[in-house]
Amino acid sequence: MVSVQQVPIVALLALLPVAAYAFSISTLVAVALVNVVLIAASVYVMFLPSEATVRATSA
Repeated sequence: MVSVQQVPIVALLALLPVAAYAFSISTLVAVALVNVVLIAASVYVMFLPSEATVRATSA
């Protein structure tokens, strides 16, 4: 299981194939890069603790 602290590392690893593919100049590369960034950001936000959880643990 990937923790929240490891998400940026996983996102950078996901960018490696995009970087390798970037040598072929194409608009598809930009779309792939945007998709990887959106997915990584979504996973990061999805695993952040909610405000209710933070309030419950600090009370």
